[in-house]
Amino acid sequence: MKTIGIGIIGWGFMGRTHALAVRSLPLFYQGANFRARLVGVCSRTVSKAEKARDDLGFSYATGDYRDLLADPDIDVVSVCTPNDQHEAMAVDALKAGKHLYIDKPLTVDYPSAERILAAARGAKGKAQLALHNRFFTATMRAKEIVAEGRLGEILTFTCRYLHSGSIDPDKPMGWKQGAGGGVLLDLGSHALDLVTWLIGEEPMEALCAEHTLYPERPAREGGVRRDVTEDHALMLLRLKNGALGTVEASKITAGTADEMFLEITGTKGAIRWNLKDPGWLEFYDNTQPEVDLGGLRGYTRVECLGRYPAPGGSFLPSKNAVGWERAHMHCYYSFLDCVANDKAPSPSLEEGARLQKLMDCMARSAKEHAWVTVD
Repeated sequence: MKTIGIGIIGWGFMGRTHALAVRSLPLFYQGANFRARLVGVCSRTVSKAEKARDDLGFSYATGDYRDLLADPDIDVVSVCTPNDQHEAMAVDALKAGKHLYIDKPLTVDYPSAERILAAARGAKGKAQLALHNRFFTATMRAKEIVAEGRLGEILTFTCRYLHSGSIDPDKPMGWKQGAGGGVLLDLGSHALDLVTWLIGEEPMEALCAEHTLYPERPAREGGVRRDVTEDHALMLLRLKNGALGTVEASKITAGTADEMFLEITGTKGAIRWNLKDPGWLEFYDNTQPEVDLGGLRGYTRVECLGRYPAPGGSFLPSKNAVGWERAHMHCYYSFLDCVANDKAPSPSLEEGARLQKLMDCMARSAKEHAWVTVD
């Protein structure tokens, strides 16, 4: 059985999430024809990498990511660093012949994404973007329903991804609020990707407005910083058929934690999904006739739960509730399955670059206070 060696660059929240996914594969994907092994971990704070090595069984820790690229025992490199570091690490990993699993967004803007794509052309390694919201059973089932034509022609859509972590004016500023960050790249990337992936097309035109709650925030090292990016982005998208939809990303919505609400309606039906209730998909069949007492007309609540396709879905029991981390596991499993069995991964770098271009259009619209055409 093939063993795939994993190196993780960046030992923050996402580095730990990627490690959780890799460590969980033997339990959740019994019968897979490959194994994954944590080999090397890199952090600019070497002591953190060393603790990860000791706690999780990495073979070694380092403060230089190039050590992972030079290691023949590492097949896959996970890039879990801030957005503005993605390009250099992705390009170097591809040039080193490694398979690349990179956290979203692909990078900070479309020109940077193009440079990553250029490095990928001719590279022997496969690559996938970690857009895990595609990998809940409910969103995977939603994709099937749309592809089967059960919604008909798309008429409206909305996706709201809401946090509240940036309301406190005294909270020290993190990298996601500075250069290379902002709520559009952070939460907006997830919401835009999920909507466009499910619908199966990108918008023809877009309008975006942004809001920055405080012009300055406390710096972690003391003093204040004024290079603060947006906390709230509200987007209006027009499809080729003229249908309009909205996408919202906010870190200043009081009363929310990590909440995404999705709704897509069409001429034949509609779907609804809530990240806080991730194992269930609601489907409305608009072809059911209106009859006395309602007949079968109304939303059906589909119990997707843990019913992943084999070799997933056997542990934990498929009827059990699923959580945020389960989608990350399936996202990572899907990539490693492509590596082990020579299949094309998705979301690909090309999909990530298209998403990057769409976000660039949103940023330009917000700056110009005008509709923009999406190439």
